Amino acid sequence: MKTKPVRLLIVASIAEGHAAIEQFLSELKQLFSDDAGKFEIAGVAYNKRTAMELVDSARPDLLLVDLMLPALRSIEIISHASAVLPDAKILALSPGDAPYDRVILALQAGALGFVCKDIETTAIFSAIKDVLRGKLHLPSKETYDVLQQSASSLSVSARERRDGFYQILLSFIPMIGIIAAFISYMWREYWGQIGVRVTDLGVDASARVPEFLVLGLVLFGIFGPIIFIDTWLELIKRLEAGQKIHNAIDKLRMKQFSGISIGKMLFGVRSIRLYSIIIIISFTMAIEYIGGKIIIITIGEIIAIILLLHIMSLEYAVPAFLRISGSLVRPAVATIGTLVTVLIFVLSIEVFIRGPDLRADGLHGFLAPTVLDLSARPAMIYDLHEKREPLGALYLGGNADLYVLYDPCEKVVRFIPVGSARVELINKVQCASR
Repeated sequence: MKTKPVRLLIVASIAEGHAAIEQFLSELKQLFSDDAGKFEIAGVAYNKRTAMELVDSARPDLLLVDLMLPALRSIEIISHASAVLPDAKILALSPGDAPYDRVILALQAGALGFVCKDIETTAIFSAIKDVLRGKLHLPSKETYDVLQQSASSLSVSARERRDGFYQILLSFIPMIGIIAAFISYMWREYWGQIGVRVTDLGVDASARVPEFLVLGLVLFGIFGPIIFIDTWLELIKRLEAGQKIHNAIDKLRMKQFSGISIGKMLFGVRSIRLYSIIIIISFTMAIEYIGGKIIIITIGEIIAIILLLHIMSLEYAVPAFLRISGSLVRPAVATIGTLVTVLIFVLSIEVFIRGPDLRADGLHGFLAPTVLDLSARPAMIYDLHEKREPLGALYLGGNADLYVLYDPCEKVVRFIPVGSARVELINKVQCASR
């Protein structure tokens, strides 16, 4: 027990009555005295506002919090006390038939255990001694009842999460239709600025959906693995070789140069994480560069599914080495959402404001050519009847009747009958000097 007085704050419901609380505190004070301990009453609160004010001002060492305050005010008090006084010990007081939801929420908020407030004061004092030592106090029978009551809710919750997961997967079907409509609209607006219709090119713009989705999976495959960095570093640390590396890094962190902790700068936690990110991205980009696009796409698919499972709280279905740190799930989703928003914004500027950037060597652009799978290939067009000189132009596409060409020299669109010309691809259109 502590040598200095244990400062107690008790949070009770109005139903307990002042007389009952005074009797309880008197008995508790006697038990502390018999145990050669010292005891002070920091305060008694019957509502959330008073309780939080006393936590802030009286700074108690021990809190006894009645779980039956209206709504979830008891949980809010425990959560506030845990944040403001991390060293304070908190014991929840429950009725005989412990409400499993409030007990679980109290433990989650920071309580070290719970005890039935209807039992003898000596038993409550025993629980208090446990939590003052930093031990958990979870009475076996009551805890068993709480777990039994919560099991049915957990079962329903897991089933609902699985159903939600399947519903999200099914929602990708209409989402693909939305993406197809989006791409078709972008195509029309992009080529429409130079007077070309999608039907003139003989293509179905919505057929570009696979390319659009593949691009997203490639980005997931290249950059997605960085969300596992904390998990992998922790697993490596547990290995024997990893422990040796960890010890070596700790020694390097102690290095100083001219009074500057150069070791902490180069080998701090953030620096190690940054090095790991660089290594992972360099590795995945190397795979993609040497032609391993299928591997990267597969990695992207796996990461997308894993992230979806974590969002649906189904992470238990994921192998330990592929679990994402709980603190990273929301930032990862927020980052992906932000990147998608920025991508659409930049793409919209390129499509609606800048328009096609057609040069002698083909189509240029930052996102549009890649995301929308657009192309304009330099070509030489020969008249089969030899009535016209060969024409250098950018081949945009064509239908059954016409070739659609863009002359980068004259900056005009030309339509040539398929039956009267032959197209030969070249590296660059040569414009006559003027």
